[in-house]
Amino acid sequence: MVVITEAHIVYLIAIIVILVLMLFRKDVILPCILGILAVAIFQTKNILKSIEILYTAIFVSGRELWQVILIISLIIAMSRALDDIGADIILTKPFLRYLNTPNKSFWILGILMMLLSFFLWPSPAVGLIGAVLIAPVLKSGFDELSFASLLTIFGFGAALSGDFFIQGVPSVTAKTSRVSTSKLIISSLPIWAVTSFVTIIIFYFITMKKLKNKNNDQNNNNKNKNKKIFKESYVISIISVVFFIVDTFLMYILKIRGNAATALIGGTAVLILTASSIVQKDFLNKIREYLKSGFLSGIRTFAPIILVSAFFFLGELTTARQVIGPNAKGYLMDLGLYLSKHIPLNKYTVALMQLLVGGLTGLSGSGFSGLPLVGALAKTFSQTLNLNSAILASLGEIACIWIGGGTIIPWSVVPVTAIIKVDPDDIVKRNLLPVIIGLICGYVVTILLL
Repeated sequence: MVVITEAHIVYLIAIIVILVLMLFRKDVILPCILGILAVAIFQTKNILKSIEILYTAIFVSGRELWQVILIISLIIAMSRALDDIGADIILTKPFLRYLNTPNKSFWILGILMMLLSFFLWPSPAVGLIGAVLIAPVLKSGFDELSFASLLTIFGFGAALSGDFFIQGVPSVTAKTSRVSTSKLIISSLPIWAVTSFVTIIIFYFITMKKLKNKNNDQNNNNKNKNKKIFKESYVISIISVVFFIVDTFLMYILKIRGNAATALIGGTAVLILTASSIVQKDFLNKIREYLKSGFLSGIRTFAPIILVSAFFFLGELTTARQVIGPNAKGYLMDLGLYLSKHIPLNKYTVALMQLLVGGLTGLSGSGFSGLPLVGALAKTFSQTLNLNSAILASLGEIACIWIGGGTIIPWSVVPVTAIIKVDPDDIVKRNLLPVIIGLICGYVVTILLL
């Protein structure tokens, strides 16, 4: 029988405070820190020990997330090196001749953005596509708003919510849901596919309707004409594409999954980064600067996530004991089990809770911040109701990313508005209906799978 202690109550209060602050678009770092400290004090009754636990919680969280931070930092460093040698222009040039109508531009740009986001992540992909292709896209009949919204839907929505190759998103969720990353990805496929397909189709018809009678007199200045392209850039561009295609093929044939797949992509990124640096002057300093820039971006992105994860890792028994000691409880798991004894729970309400919690945490503007929570909740409810934890975690993960990752929260679409000068509120208004309908369809699929 589950016994609810003072520490459990404190943990629950902290979660409620965190969710309320997210709802009001406030940062949750401070309540997470105070929540860890408060739980530790009520559990150990020792202030000095609790201060030590605060540090240990952050350390354990950072250790759990380190591989995710590493791969993303290396990918960012590689993409900036490729950009500096003009590989972005070379890689997108073959598509220019086909960007002659809004309909063609929609699907070519969307699929290109999705593919690049799978391998480079959405933010670098936006920089590449937005800077290089904005002129021909506007000539084809698009406007800036439609272009910006398209990049968010295909990149920060569809691609990031899957993240099948870099696996940063599912790795974070898998840590607290205690399922393997590969199992989580496989379980998420039908939910991801339906959510993405429905959202994209609805968005397509809305966009085409908006563009139908639009006057597209645009001032198109190609800012990339003066970018220096090295003769070796063509070889490196081709090799980069080939390497990642081979990586994908090997992952499929050899069933390379999880950490091994991440390591393969990371090693490839380092090789391409090195080749892109060597062809430039002062390459010894160049490669250092690229790595520094990549890691600064990675740490800047994940520093708050480490703190948030540190708190939510206390909800899971294994990590809670690593942080507090053998007397620690799985606070969130225990609360879930307790509620299941007093509140009627079923697959419909539990899935709805995952969807709503994912959406609420996404209001912070960071799709990552809620991943530890939806993962931990999935594990709790799956044990309580004997449901598939990977499927539950997948729904919460997809909701977190689609809402907070950069589609319908104004302060989360900054990477796009920084490249394409569009009001973020306008992007959110354009994306809102397709994304909400897509997530509802994802919920229905989840119910059918449970």
